[in-house]
Amino acid sequence: MHLLKNKKTQKTSVTHDRIKGLHYHREFHSSILGNKRDLIVWLPPEYEEKTRKRFPVLYVHDGQNLFDPATAFAGVDWQLDETAAELIRKKQIGPVIIVGMANTPDRIPEYTPRKGHNYARFIVEEVMPFINAHYRTKTGRENTAVMGSSLGGLISFYMLCWHPETFSMAACLSASWMWNHSAILKQLRKDLLPTQSIKIYMDHGSEGREGQNGDVFTQTRDLLIQKGLVLGMDLEYYHGAGDDHNEACWARRVWRPLVFFLGKE
Repeated sequence: MHLLKNKKTQKTSVTHDRIKGLHYHREFHSSILGNKRDLIVWLPPEYEEKTRKRFPVLYVHDGQNLFDPATAFAGVDWQLDETAAELIRKKQIGPVIIVGMANTPDRIPEYTPRKGHNYARFIVEEVMPFINAHYRTKTGRENTAVMGSSLGGLISFYMLCWHPETFSMAACLSASWMWNHSAILKQLRKDLLPTQSIKIYMDHGSEGREGQNGDVFTQTRDLLIQKGLVLGMDLEYYHGAGDDHNEACWARRVWRPLVFFLGKE
């Protein structure tokens, strides 16, 4: 695949990984955050076949956990590439480019409001222009989604609210709604939600801290409904009986937001 040179000074070296369809942009530098991280890009099977076609993009946090057990936490990855490829093959979703953004030692401040605004700017102002310059993407909010789990789910929701001109969909797997004494609930009761049309996927398990805080998940769901989101249309909610707070459980459920966002009628 031919990669265009960035107009700025960002390096464009790409590693074609042993896993089919993966491309690594190593140590991608952020001027906004002042740090570096790998970007991992998964291209759908038809990307190389249909050379004039453009594709919607899903941006996903904790990128090192998505595709490869060798880099994933506790050696368990989400198998996001395999799941997406299978759904595309079965024509249950349309083809999509997936961009995984590895986390850094600043994960907690970046994935929460403390530093989250700058992290969101990093994606909108630095990552997205880079991806759009180097890959055949469909631009526009209607073609752009964000996804994460735990604090990654929380920041995905905030990014949708902070940048509705950029994102129209957010998947919040086991989102840490409990962060900062469930401050999100107070914010939702005000005017945090954007006025533009949006789609939100949320889920949680029944075990461990998710089961112990199940009421926070249902309160968040109910507040979103009170704010006008329609369950099954704008909002998808799933309770994973027997699921806990880990990569294996998110791997089992990740097909759900993909179908909700990208499913074919």
